[in-house]
Amino acid sequence: MSMRDVMRRLVVLVAVLAVAAAPALAQAPSAEAPKAEGGEKTDVVKSILEQELEPPPGGYTYNPQGRRDPFVSLTKPVLAGDKGLRTRKPGMEGFLIQEVALKGIVRVDGSGTGPAARAGYIAIFLGTDGKSYFVNVGQRLFDGVITAIDATSVSFRQEVTDPLSPVKTRDLKKSLYVSEEARQ
Repeated sequence: MSMRDVMRRLVVLVAVLAVAAAPALAQAPSAEAPKAEGGEKTDVVKSILEQELEPPPGGYTYNPQGRRDPFVSLTKPVLAGDKGLRTRKPGMEGFLIQEVALKGIVRVDGSGTGPAARAGYIAIFLGTDGKSYFVNVGQRLFDGVITAIDATSVSFRQEVTDPLSPVKTRDLKKSLYVSEEARQ
């Protein structure tokens, strides 16, 4: 929407409000006001606003039909309440793979009880909320899942959401050491 369109809509809105408020300002405040007159005013205001919101003949309108809006930035975070988009859960399940930073990997020997009874590795991620998260293989993220954790890296299977892409998933790897990521 151009600045000219915004200004035009603002002028129309101010004019409509001025027309609607003029009779009320001209009358002295009284306890009784005719009901039919107020109903006609709201109908006039409503019809003017509906005409203003209709696209101009030959003008461009966008109907997403469930697709991503190409006029919205790709870097804009996905918000709850966006039409056609999944809502984000709190914690690791709400973060995109590229939003989390791998900060450490811990080896578990499996000599405990409960979750610590499994031998293997646990990764430590820093989320965009500033909190640290300890995750295992199989942990779900917003756009993927952790498939493997070794001594120096974590592997992900990312779900590709681009409808034009022939590939529906891809494998990603985050390393503890930046130099290893550059070699891949």
